[in-house]
Amino acid sequence: MVKTASRIFISYRREDSIAYAGRLYDHLSAHFGAEQVFMDIGQIEAGDDFVNVLDREIDACDVVIALIGPRWLNASNENGRRLDQPDDFVCHELAAALAQGKRLIPVLVGGATMPDARDLPATLAELARRQAHALDDKRFKFELDALIRSIEQRPSLLNQFVQVMNAERLRKWRRYSGAGVALLMFFLGWVQLFDALGIDTRIESYTMALGDMVASVPVSERIVIVGFDEKSEARLGRFGPDWRREHARALDKLVAAGAKVIVFDLYFEKANPADAELIAAIERARQGGSEVIVGVNQLLDEGPAAIPELLKAVSAWGLLCVGGRLGYASVAPIAAVKLAAAADTEQPPFERIGDKIAAIASLAVGGRTLAVDEQLRELTVVSATGRTLWRGPLKPFQPGVEASGQVRNDCPLLSNGDRVADALIRLAPIEIWRQPPRRYDYEQFSGPAATIAAGELAGKIVLIGDARAGKDQFRVRRGVGAEFRHGVELHADVVNNLLQGVHLRGLDPLLQVLAMAALAVAGGGLRLFRPAMPALWRRLLLVACLLFYLALTVLIYVQFGLLLNTAYHIGAFLLSYWLLGKLSAAAAPGSA
Repeated sequence: MVKTASRIFISYRREDSIAYAGRLYDHLSAHFGAEQVFMDIGQIEAGDDFVNVLDREIDACDVVIALIGPRWLNASNENGRRLDQPDDFVCHELAAALAQGKRLIPVLVGGATMPDARDLPATLAELARRQAHALDDKRFKFELDALIRSIEQRPSLLNQFVQVMNAERLRKWRRYSGAGVALLMFFLGWVQLFDALGIDTRIESYTMALGDMVASVPVSERIVIVGFDEKSEARLGRFGPDWRREHARALDKLVAAGAKVIVFDLYFEKANPADAELIAAIERARQGGSEVIVGVNQLLDEGPAAIPELLKAVSAWGLLCVGGRLGYASVAPIAAVKLAAAADTEQPPFERIGDKIAAIASLAVGGRTLAVDEQLRELTVVSATGRTLWRGPLKPFQPGVEASGQVRNDCPLLSNGDRVADALIRLAPIEIWRQPPRRYDYEQFSGPAATIAAGELAGKIVLIGDARAGKDQFRVRRGVGAEFRHGVELHADVVNNLLQGVHLRGLDPLLQVLAMAALAVAGGGLRLFRPAMPALWRRLLLVACLLFYLALTVLIYVQFGLLLNTAYHIGAFLLSYWLLGKLSAAAAPGSA
């Protein structure tokens, strides 16, 4: 909006610049209106007290123009220099304007220059500090237009052009910034920048921890853990192959208690004299209608590294591995596809499959068929009855990464080139797996202290594993903190997820881009919302929006098992908010 002065007062010295004053009056009157411009000639009626009139007009005006010509400073009469005389009305007008804080514009005409403060009376010394405007006879119209713009406090044509260009640039940036920021954040997600820095995993763990506080995952009554600890080690000696005789006795007790599926979170690589007893117990269990599943840690000569006779006796063998992410166990393989090296580079991926290996948790819930699509992009776990137990993407195998950045491979059975179907684990509260009725001590099934009753575990899935302090433990991030869980407890969580139909997943790439674009637009819109809003209120609104989004992500996680890429979404939101703030500031008037 153009600002116009409500009143302009022209101060001049008649013997110095009357011709310029009249010319200037005519032009200003034509532009602003004659009633808006005051000049003493013709506007002081006969009989008026002209001193009172001058004082009244100075008081009423917004802008005072001080016309300064070549003789303005040194004009004199018989009493000396006019500026130094008490009845000099030019000095009276300008001193009053300065005292009242009026906007005073020195206008230099006839080649005059600004006087030095030392040459001015004390009441006018401040005049020397006011920025002057020169009216050159040869460029009078151009300089007059510049003076009018200055009076109106209107930017120059160049500045107006810059403002228009900035405004147009801002409109274009507003239009494309959301998509641009979303694509940038998608690229960062593609290269897993935040995951490499630990940000994505940390925020993901916060979402899961908050979601589990709102509604913890339901736990199937069918799952039971049998953990051996220091008590068993004190009785049987150091844990190892010599325990297999005790495993055979425990198997018989479990079958008598009615266990439907018995899973050893152990591998049996080295032979032992007690192997025959264990194999016989496995055969008795299977004859009694129970399934026995064991783990395999690695392959030797393309075959599982385990006692051959034992592998023939069990119902199935599977992966023991529990995955990790940046030093925190948060994923577990559901199954893996081993690929043979292709002699022909054109050979389709499906024809390169060497073996398909289910994890022990998948086998525990009855997963027997692993269906893989032609391009090895998706795997489906199907039960013996034809029910789909799990479906998800197949990804190239990647060794775990410690928080320090050190690469490790806790799953020697897998190697580069293999494909793995990983599942995010939704963890049950740790107390669930460490207290009855979901937890039994190994000593309750073995040795002289065995107390398990017949039929007590009817229809149960029993996982046997290491529960010794500091052994087979995985660090698990839970919100702001971390806890340690034994491998058998993590396998129990995976079994529970499969039984309860819990399948945590992220957004597919298209929805990911759309979500980041929406958050980017929201961030930019928030920054442009009510530009005059105080900074404190805007920051509070920003925090409120972020809290609302985080609450929404928790709700989506609990209700649908969908984990949003919160780090990238918040990044898009904040980046767009900051970027639009900078662009708005750059396009604001006077910023050029």
